Amino acid sequence: MENKIIFVFSLFILYVIPLNAQNKLNYRVTYTLTFKLDSTGLESSKSETMWLFANRESSLFLSRGVALKDSMAVIKNAVDVGSERWKSKMKATKSEFNYRVFKNKAENKMGYGIKLLSDKLYYLESLDDIQWEIQPDAKEIAGYQVQKATTSFGGRDYVAWFTPEIPLSDGPYKFAGLPGLILEIQDTEAEYVFEFAGFEELANPLEYQIIPNKYKQIKKKELLDLLATYESDPISYVNNYVGEGGKTIIIGLEGDEKKNYLKKYHEELAKKNNPIELE
Repeated sequence: MENKIIFVFSLFILYVIPLNAQNKLNYRVTYTLTFKLDSTGLESSKSETMWLFANRESSLFLSRGVALKDSMAVIKNAVDVGSERWKSKMKATKSEFNYRVFKNKAENKMGYGIKLLSDKLYYLESLDDIQWEIQPDAKEIAGYQVQKATTSFGGRDYVAWFTPEIPLSDGPYKFAGLPGLILEIQDTEAEYVFEFAGFEELANPLEYQIIPNKYKQIKKKELLDLLATYESDPISYVNNYVGEGGKTIIIGLEGDEKKNYLKKYHEELAKKNNPIELE
């Protein structure tokens, strides 16, 4: 099943990126992310599979669900829509993390991108923003010898374990810059824990332009403000949204129907109050 997923995602990449793509990402690292989104219920946690596609100069990090959703948006069979098979596929695309992280090590840049309706937006940061302290501690993870490193980022303190045996100066989310691949990293409160689940060299490297031309660069504050506006009233945001070619969408909820929807939406949103970056 997983090989089929990789095949579909490969088709998606080749479909949307021209043949002269900037980067060929020939490695895939799989992580299991265990996280606690609700600070009022830290005794419970959820988990998702996350993927890092990388070469020595650049990488793409995203959730497995987002990768599947992207592939389904391009490769879809109208006959399947509404079928049990389609519903099963759609269920697999669910993710709490709809971002993409692009790293361009040659230019020391890191991009954080999202899709908001039909808009594709990203902001840039420097890879040097994360400062590491390498520690003498060592152990073994999945047969690899790893060494400890610590850092503070986004309002959290982290402990990472990296291996020089895989010479990729990369890792999950925005974490990179160590002399080897990060196999495991977690904050000291264990609210976000990335654990190594697999590494492979792809027979057919994924072609991906870092950063994709279809994404528009804006400032970090602008992106966060847009998300806040959307989350405060998604119905009004959608109804006032004008996409490419003047395309509009209308959600016909008014009065008590709209009020009840927003009440339920905000109750669910209130439980997502513990983001990976606190500041």
